[in-house]
Amino acid sequence: MTKKNTYPLLLSLMLFITTTICNAQSITNLESKVNKLQGEIKTSQNLLKKTSKNKESLLREVELLQTQINKRTDLINTYNKQIDILTKETKAYRNDIDRLQNELEKNRREYADMLVIHYRNRDNLNNLLFIVSAEDFNQAVRRMRYIQQFNEMLKHKMTEIGNTKVEIKKRIDKNEADKKRIENLNNIQKKERSELNNDKKQLNDKIVKLKKQERNIKAEINKKQKEAKDLQAKIKKIIEEEVARRKADASIDMNLSATFENNKGRLPWPVASGVVTKRYGNNPHPTQPKVVTFNNGIDIATEQGANALCVFDGQVSTIFNTGSINVVMVRHGLYFTLYANLDKVYVKAGDKVRTGERLGLVHTSSDDSTTLHFELWNDKNNTNPEGWLR
Repeated sequence: MTKKNTYPLLLSLMLFITTTICNAQSITNLESKVNKLQGEIKTSQNLLKKTSKNKESLLREVELLQTQINKRTDLINTYNKQIDILTKETKAYRNDIDRLQNELEKNRREYADMLVIHYRNRDNLNNLLFIVSAEDFNQAVRRMRYIQQFNEMLKHKMTEIGNTKVEIKKRIDKNEADKKRIENLNNIQKKERSELNNDKKQLNDKIVKLKKQERNIKAEINKKQKEAKDLQAKIKKIIEEEVARRKADASIDMNLSATFENNKGRLPWPVASGVVTKRYGNNPHPTQPKVVTFNNGIDIATEQGANALCVFDGQVSTIFNTGSINVVMVRHGLYFTLYANLDKVYVKAGDKVRTGERLGLVHTSSDDSTTLHFELWNDKNNTNPEGWLR
């Protein structure tokens, strides 16, 4: 068996392994995203059930439903990506199976031809007389090598046939497994689409009801915008004071900044469970198209009785309130994390805090909503915290 004949099978095996590993990694990443989205949808559903018991919570229901719709849409799209990868994989494997089966038939024909040669020369190949009847020593050596090489070729060809059969079976098994996964994903996706349509119907019904309360809504919007403006003004002032203090205070641990940065995308969430109802940046109002509010952080709906949790080691730099809202700010070198809308506060300024430590009890409002407002600052620069959380 020559290297030239062995190369296609080895190349096929290498490609199969490489493709399988790459696709498996992609599928694993998508499955992690699916699990995360499913958990968020479940949390949203649980919060929605509790919220819907309160007649004052119509706007809250709309926010949760919109969040749930976004998550479910993302989930369906993630299933689509999984199906696309698996479909391409099954097509590639099918082509590979056909090619390997052709290679198997070719090897079988070559093996059959070799057996014919072996049969016709069986007396020479199996009898020492063929060697000892040589005219000289060199010819005897050549005949011994011929017999040895021919037998090795037979064994090698048998091994190659066996390996090809194994590779074909692997691909067929993988192909069948992928087909079942595609079928299962299609069924799950169909169910999610049905749930999505139900969510959208519920959302439309609640928006219609909400529009009937337009006067109250506008008053509430004005109130919320004023509260947000006051909060951001106070935060900005405190951040500026903290930055000035940092420049004058050599004791501040600047090395913590690098460690904090290295954990971007891996920071834990500031509550044990929850869903983002207002993202960073512009957020249009669900029933007032001309009303757009800018969010300096993210708003996370969570369970009643939930605690705000520190996302990284640091030091409590300040605690303040705007009326009934308590805010805790934690310094991480150059970075600050901010936890707003708290009732009880468990820490005091100057305390060293650890990752996951409880900072305060998240406030539950009259509409039974429990929402933590979370911000991330790098010196005076405000940034989207969602990309920093895992």
